[in-house]
Amino acid sequence: MKHTIQLIVASFFLILLASCEQNKEKSMDIKAIDNESADAINPYLTKDQNGNIVMCWTSKDPSDSVYRLKYAIYNESDNTFGEVITIPTSADLSTSPESMGKVAFKADGTIFAIFGKRIESPLNSFAGAVYYSVSTDNGKSWSEEKIIHSDTSQNTSHSFFDIATLKDGELAAVWLDGRFGTSEEGSALFFAKTTGTSFGMDTLLDKNTCECCRTNILSDDLGNIHIAYRSLAFPSKMFGKQVRDMVYLASDDNGKTFSNTKPISEDNWQIEGCPHTGPSLAVINQQVNAVWFTAGGGAGLYYTSSPNLSENFKTRSLLSIKGRHPQMTAFAKDKLAVVYEENAEETSHTMSGNDAHSSNSHSNMKMQHASMDMNMDTADMKMDHSAMAEVGKAQIVLQLIENGNKTETVKVTDGKYPDHHAVITPLNDQVLVAWIHEENGKASINYSKIF
Repeated sequence: MKHTIQLIVASFFLILLASCEQNKEKSMDIKAIDNESADAINPYLTKDQNGNIVMCWTSKDPSDSVYRLKYAIYNESDNTFGEVITIPTSADLSTSPESMGKVAFKADGTIFAIFGKRIESPLNSFAGAVYYSVSTDNGKSWSEEKIIHSDTSQNTSHSFFDIATLKDGELAAVWLDGRFGTSEEGSALFFAKTTGTSFGMDTLLDKNTCECCRTNILSDDLGNIHIAYRSLAFPSKMFGKQVRDMVYLASDDNGKTFSNTKPISEDNWQIEGCPHTGPSLAVINQQVNAVWFTAGGGAGLYYTSSPNLSENFKTRSLLSIKGRHPQMTAFAKDKLAVVYEENAEETSHTMSGNDAHSSNSHSNMKMQHASMDMNMDTADMKMDHSAMAEVGKAQIVLQLIENGNKTETVKVTDGKYPDHHAVITPLNDQVLVAWIHEENGKASINYSKIF
């Protein structure tokens, strides 16, 4: 009997120890950037041609209340960012955190800034274009803005773009495009590559996508291009009901051709609205890893992987019931880190009515809860970002994944404020995380080095 009690006690302490390992409390060195701005929002992390981490963000100038795109290079030695460079051609850019302005660096050091702007249209309140501006002198001067897409209609929506540096040193971009109007359901996905200081002709990849979720494009060490996004489909087994699930396609010839689309997960999320939360990919060797939010088959953040470009993705596993807006990176050779926000309050996930960002309607979206997206700022429309504090508090969480399994969970912030839309990039055996922090009616960019 005594021996049995000892075994029970020992087992209890082992379980307790394992629990502590799963949810370690770390002392975070959290810093802020661009404190002078009236509002600093929408961080994005990338790397320049020399491998330095670069953060860009959208900032409201206190002198004229106009939003512009800015960036700065990270100094690893003292965990600070250097000179802040403002891109003047980005003035009055769109402020959606799912369609944020970004910068990207070609191998020769040419810098491209890509950003969306709203177009005033009596026919479409969501009309907008995706522009780019180029600097060949380290950000000292910028070219006149150009439209990236061949469709230049003033009544069409173009937004929710992503950009990546390819192995050949050029850049590739994808975006959601409403040029087909009522002839197709939802938006379309287009792709384009740079040549010199311009983007070439765009290529159609998919005619039926969800209209307002972040897209994701990346290039791996072998030069393969990986793309993930939320599709819009009417599977026969769902008896014609609309579903919006994540899908994947790839190119192994530098963007000349692409594979057929395949599902990341057949969640069968029946939704006729915009969840405003896109997927994120990371590649370890040839393994393609994906994270995303869905309310199909149980609301939450999920993870899965595929051994390579051609094989199917495995059955999904749950990361977080409360999580939203995941972003993932590979680091330390074979580890994955996923960062996201967890809402403090439980939320519902039912949406009904016409799609607010549909190329068919662009009108009556009926939301049964606004906290599906912390902002819910309907794509390219402007909003008062300080008002997001009224939505609710949220905590930034980092989840470590090794060999396909969840391991350590890190609470990056304490959940006392609305912290949301985090991004992440590798930093040797660590990761750098940045997010939108709201306090006292002001939004700022906070960041922290973790592990």
